[in-house]
Amino acid sequence: MNRKVAERIYRACLLVVVLLLTGVAAGCTHRLHASMQPDGWSAQPIVSACRFAPDADLDPATGTPVGDEGYYLYILTEAADWDFSDETWFLFSILQRPSAHSWIILESPWNRLEVGHTGNFGLETPRYHEGVMQRVRNGDPNPIAYVWQTMSDGQFQIGKPPRPPTFVWRLPITRRRHQLIYEYVMQRKYDQFDVRTNNCSDMVVETAALAGINLIHRIRLTFPPETKFLGRMLRVWTDPQYRILEFSTPEVLEEDLRQLARIGIGSDATEWYLTLNTDGALMRGRIGWD
Repeated sequence: MNRKVAERIYRACLLVVVLLLTGVAAGCTHRLHASMQPDGWSAQPIVSACRFAPDADLDPATGTPVGDEGYYLYILTEAADWDFSDETWFLFSILQRPSAHSWIILESPWNRLEVGHTGNFGLETPRYHEGVMQRVRNGDPNPIAYVWQTMSDGQFQIGKPPRPPTFVWRLPITRRRHQLIYEYVMQRKYDQFDVRTNNCSDMVVETAALAGINLIHRIRLTFPPETKFLGRMLRVWTDPQYRILEFSTPEVLEEDLRQLARIGIGSDATEWYLTLNTDGALMRGRIGWD
């Protein structure tokens, strides 16, 4: 590894530290983070070890991403305002609004492609949150285990979803990276949907990685064996293999993108997007709980 590459990696890792100090950890405290509680509940966003790939296209002076004129990757999130501060509020917020979504726009000087990964429509099997509650009603010893299933109703989203994003982040990219992302998106398989490893946010961060940047997008939930909800004690798990759930979520992803925009890595393009009058097939986008 030559000195120039080593300096770029060092500078990129320093940016992760700066990001944490400017608010990722503190900003998640209210709703996205919960220290281990007496009943066994906790929620912790999983932080990436290093922000940029070794071959990322960075400005030598500022350490921020650069690209070729007219080439951009946009990441769009529709957060559901889930509350991870304790398990009761988490359940309430999931039941109140079980849908969240993230997707991308790939732009060149001649074209703009808006795509994503959707699924969990509940046509053949219950949606994730419905399946969990159904198992609770049936007295299943591990109702949360339903979230470990892979759905076979995944689809390739082309065009705008029906609901607007809550945040849009724009990243300049090179023509080479544009081609890499385009090929990946068009060749990727979308027929399966898995809340833990293959949901809409997983697809988004995979494209970001091809652009040379690692995004914070996953959360680790630790569940108590049982929890009190609406005056009743509900069994969550009996087998300890279901005690911890890790998954990608637009909630964590959006918080990271907002922090990046604040420190000059990429930019906030939400207003730009909302003023667009683009056409495209509409398809409801959901992450694993709906």
